[in-house]
Amino acid sequence: MSYSARSIVGELAKAIDKRVIIRLVDGKMYTGKLLSFDQNSLHIVLGDVESSDGVKYHRVIVHGFRVSEIIIQEQPLFNAEEFASLILSKLGLRSDVVKVIHDTNIVVVYDRIKVSEAGVEGSGSLAQKIYELYVEYMESKKKG
Repeated sequence: MSYSARSIVGELAKAIDKRVIIRLVDGKMYTGKLLSFDQNSLHIVLGDVESSDGVKYHRVIVHGFRVSEIIIQEQPLFNAEEFASLILSKLGLRSDVVKVIHDTNIVVVYDRIKVSEAGVEGSGSLAQKIYELYVEYMESKKKG
């Protein structure tokens, strides 16, 4: 996969669970929560959708060839680079054990704890400490 394709997939991955507008090649638009997408075909699944003619739907699956534009309405609260710096400063970990995966906006600690906007994946006392930092961080981001 080329760098530009990875970049597009990374941007879409960051937009999961965010409000987006999908404009189709025929001009019709759908606004809803991006639930999932297929990186090869660009098929898109939206939830809680409203079409440009005002009709509301529970789910809409859009064929990738019909997509003209994807407009992301919400900016992600979670910044992986910023959170990695917070982990390093608050927990005193070595910088070589904390990795930022920019394409997907994820922080990986010791190759076993993953942190994203969706939460913390992992177990143990370190994962618990990271989770507590995560909750504090997200609350501060929501307050603005």
